[in-house]
This record gives sequence, C-alpha cells and structure tokens, in this order.
Amino acid sequence: MAVARHSGARRFGTVALEICAVAALYWGSAEIGLLQEQVRGQVTPLWPPSGIALASLLLRGPRVWPGIALGAFLVNISLGPSFLAVLAIAAGNTLAPVCSYALLRRAGFRSEMNRLRDALALIFLGAFIGMLVSATVGTGTLVLTGVLDAGDFWPTWSVWWTGDAVGVLTVTPVLLILRSARRPRGAPLSRWVEGILLVAVTICVGFVETGTTPLLFPRLPAADLGGLPLRAGRGRALRPRRVDLRDHRGRAEHGPLRRS
Repeated sequence: MAVARHSGARRFGTVALEICAVAALYWGSAEIGLLQEQVRGQVTPLWPPSGIALASLLLRGPRVWPGIALGAFLVNISLGPSFLAVLAIAAGNTLAPVCSYALLRRAGFRSEMNRLRDALALIFLGAFIGMLVSATVGTGTLVLTGVLDAGDFWPTWSVWWTGDAVGVLTVTPVLLILRSARRPRGAPLSRWVEGILLVAVTICVGFVETGTTPLLFPRLPAADLGGLPLRAGRGRALRPRRVDLRDHRGRAEHGPLRRS
C-alpha cells in the first residue's frame, strides 16, 4: 500500500513538473514571437508556442495540456482587453494544438517522421487544419470585444492562422527530431566547428533579416542583366549600394500582419 502511494506521488510530481516545463517554454517562446508584433503588441506573423505546444503533446501525451493552457493564459493576461477575452483566447490557443494532436493520432502519425505520410499529416492536419481553431477563436474574440472592426476580421484571421501554422511547421519538426538526436561518435573537431558556425550564421542572418538597420552591400551593376563578364571587361568598378532588407519583404509594415 505504501509502495503504491509512493509511486502515485512520484507520478503526480513528474506530471506536474512536465506541465510547468511546458508552460515555461510556451511563455518564453511567446516573448520571442512578440518581438515581431504588428498590432497592439499581440498579432505577429510567426507564433512559435503553437509548435512547442503540439510537440509537447506528441512527445509527452495529452496529460500536458494544462501546461499549454497555463502558458497561453500567462502570455495573454497582460495583452488581452479583458479577463473574459483572455480566457477565450487562451482556450483557443489550447484547443488548436489539442485538435491537431487528435487529428495526427487519428491519421497514425509517427513522431519519428520517417514516412512521407507523416510529413504530409503534420503539414495539412497539424498545421493547416488544427490551427484554424486558434485563429477563429482569437480573431473572433478581438472583434466581439471591439478591439478590431468587423472589416478587419479576415485580414487578421489570415495572418493569425499563418503565424500559428508556420510555428507548427518550423518548431514542431525540430523538436521531434531533437528527441532522437544522438551525439556523433568519432566526429572530427572540424565537423563540430562547422556545425557551430552554421548555427551562429543562421542566428545572425535571422536577426539581420528581421532588423531595421540598413546594410551596405557591394552590388554588381551587370549582375541583374546577366552581362557581368562583358561589363567587367570595360573596367566598371563595384559600386556599394545601401539596401534596406525591408524593401525585399514587400514592406510588410503596410500590410495587415497581425497576431495574438
């Protein structure tokens, strides 16, 4: 009897720790996602917590859903227009990955993602269909509470859905793969250096691409026309040109990029 009681307490403690860990990861990734906010500090074109939530359910099971709900509530409590609105948005953010999880399990999804059908299921069921829930509930709540006009529903809904779907497509596969990752044996030092440099460059490019600081790039005048050898032979010098990376993103600040 005492052994069974001790085992039950240990199991409860493990589940509670997992729930707290999921909530912390959800909140931390949300703070990163909100760095790209577009409207009211809420609406962003990329929402990593959706990917973390779905990966948590796939790896640890449906028992961690309270962690998703807690994380969503903590994120939105300082952003929502009212307490009821916060509860509604948090509920939508919780139901979306839960629905995605249920759809994937129904389709026989394997977390190893070693089949084409697994990748397709994650794209269409986990990202595209499951995230309809959070986009609809969240945008509808903002409209009903007067934060958005009715005419802004679909633009906001489309970017909300896109942010959640992209979060699933970018974060969930990485976490699922990391679960089975093993430290390579016998790898030379050069390979470790190569991997570290690749990660560092990727992070730097991400910050540069999302930043607002214009950069100075050398530009070949003939590169656009395919006449590089001809013009280079005429002694044309490289002329530096200031390039604002925002110009190549379609000037998203003028569009309805929004996310909560």
